[in-house]
Amino acid sequence: MTTLEAAEELETTRAMVHKLLNNGSLLAVGRAGRLILIDSASVQRYKNRRSLMGRRWNAETAWAALKIIEGGIPRFMDSTARYRLKQRLKIMDPAELAAVVGTKDQVQRYRIAPADIPRAAGCLLPTGTTALNDSAVADRFGLAGARTDVLEGYLDTFRAAKLVNELSLVEDPAGNIIMHIVDDAFEGPCSPDAAIAVDLMESLNSRERAAGENMLEEIFTRWKEANGG
Repeated sequence: MTTLEAAEELETTRAMVHKLLNNGSLLAVGRAGRLILIDSASVQRYKNRRSLMGRRWNAETAWAALKIIEGGIPRFMDSTARYRLKQRLKIMDPAELAAVVGTKDQVQRYRIAPADIPRAAGCLLPTGTTALNDSAVADRFGLAGARTDVLEGYLDTFRAAKLVNELSLVEDPAGNIIMHIVDDAFEGPCSPDAAIAVDLMESLNSRERAAGENMLEEIFTRWKEANGG
């Protein structure tokens, strides 16, 4: 669909559609003359996610929620705030959780030469499809492996800017490197399964998306059962 059609579907402006394309929320699939063509599935997915958002959380709360449902303690949040967050989590479902934690990072997509992927990979903490290159992770998600033509992972603002500069990356909403840029609220030596699950739920590949949904539901349900939710 065109940017005008996407704007009508989302009940917004064409300027906002361009902003969503630039930040990776919507996916451009090509051009017809001067018109940008947008993947209709990405429009529908954004529309569905937006309908669940309500008042979105800040990044710190989003990461705290993901850490809590995996049985961890977000020590960057005080005990009173943790208690309140747990009470809110108990009345949510997985789809609602996935929607509100969308603020955990800033997603930017770039086009990178295939030969530069190994070099860039060393700067990112794998998530989404790239995390599935680890056979243990792939087994937990019930998938055979990742798409090797896409690099997806977490890194901080400084490293992101440095990588873009060093490799002369070109911003591209349909690019093959997906950067999940995070701040100090992000913890841990590896991406937690809950975060990988949420990121997979943004995939346009139906198998990857379903695997993410199933994993998040499994983690969340297990936590609720253990905490009276």
